[in-house]
This record gives sequence, C-alpha cells and structure tokens, in this order.
Amino acid sequence: MQKYDIQSIRNRQDCLCFGVTPDILTVISIKKVKNMKDIKQTVTFLGKGTEFEGKLWFSGTIRIDGHFKGEIVSGGNLIIGEDGKIEADIHASYIIIQGEIHGNIIADQRIDIHAPGKVFGNIQSPTVVMDEGVILEGTTRMCGKKSGNQVKVGIDIVASDEYHGEPPLTLTGIYGIVKDQKLGNPIKNVTVDCKGAGKKKIETNTSGYYELTDLEDGKWKLIVKAKGYKKEKTKVEISGGGTYEKNFYLKPK
Repeated sequence: MQKYDIQSIRNRQDCLCFGVTPDILTVISIKKVKNMKDIKQTVTFLGKGTEFEGKLWFSGTIRIDGHFKGEIVSGGNLIIGEDGKIEADIHASYIIIQGEIHGNIIADQRIDIHAPGKVFGNIQSPTVVMDEGVILEGTTRMCGKKSGNQVKVGIDIVASDEYHGEPPLTLTGIYGIVKDQKLGNPIKNVTVDCKGAGKKKIETNTSGYYELTDLEDGKWKLIVKAKGYKKEKTKVEISGGGTYEKNFYLKPK
C-alpha cells in the first residue's frame, strides 16, 4: 500500500490543496489544474491503494477510494468508493457510501448507502437512502431539516428503490417522476438518457423517480423511453448549478 507523508505531498506538482494546517496538508488531487474555477467535477482525494491520516476539510465534491484515518469536515459532498475505508467521524452536506466506514456520520442533507457499503457507527441526517444488502451497525438520530420557515423533525430511512424526494441542494442535476398519463401511476424501469456536455443514463425506481447528478452548466437533452409507451423528449438548460425538476407523463402506445 502506498503511503503519503507531508513533505512528499508538498513536492508534487499535481497537488491540489483545498486546505492546509501548520502540520497537515489535507487534500491530494489526481490531476493538475490551472485555476480553481476549472474544477467542476469530482476530485479524487485518495486513490485505491493509498492511505492518509489527518484532518480533511474541503468544499465541492471529494471521492475517497483509499484508506483514510482521522476526521472529515465539509460543507460539500463526500463519496466513499467501494475500495474506500474510513476510520473517522464525518460531517458533510451529502454523503454517498459504497465502501466501509468506522465512525459517526452527520449529513446535513442526505446519506446514500449503496451495496456493498458498510457503516459501523451512528448516523444523523434528515434522510438516509439504503440499498438492499448494506450493513449498518449503529443508531440513527433525527436531524432538523428546514423547509421554508419550518423545521422538519425526524429521520426518513428509505429504500433506494422507493425514494422519490429530490437531490441534495449542493448537487447540480435534473430529477423528476415519470408517470402514466392516463392512470397517473408511476412507471418503473423507464430509461432516461441525458446528453449534453457528456452522456448519462439511468432507470426510474418503483416510485417512478429518476435523478441525474454531476451535470455541468449548459443544455441537456432528455430522452425518456419505456416499454408500451411513446418516447418523450425535452431539453433542460442548467445555469449556475442547482437542481432542476422535470416530470414526464407518458402516453401509452
């Protein structure tokens, strides 16, 4: 396993420093960038086979596929890949877990735990979305979620296939519900193709919900296809980030 010490990291020309304390350099990037404004997509902090110990603080979105030990604090988004192993308490806005975490977790907006994710610790968040087959050994605590001038109290634990809320506000993306135009029922397994600065594809869950995230500013073309229904197309223009709701009502053939 490759280990990083402070001096070797400081000497690297492709390092991207999000935060430095007197004794800890907190972030490593896998690519060289000329301007902080050029960073629009996920930055990998630790790749597979690397490990780091210290305090990590950042903004934006970070992905960890290595071994991290210490503490993580952020107002942004944290992704733990399948090969990621975390021994730390975490506080972030939105957290996606596919790897293994040993520590307590606080998410201000949402936590997604996808198989084969494992969490050994307590969770505090307004919403937790979980795949079948994940491991969670700990307690879940309620967390106030603001909606207008009111505060929602309580934690919603939802199966991934049943979620129909909205993406966390820190993400940039398009989401919505696909329903039968005649009956008004949600349609599952609908294919939603998204083409623009890149390509993405996703299927609706049993609630008819889809969510496309990590999209850049610009025009995106959505193509919605389902067996037994007429195909639908539309365009959504993203400007200045944020989330955009686009629902579909498909006509039976």
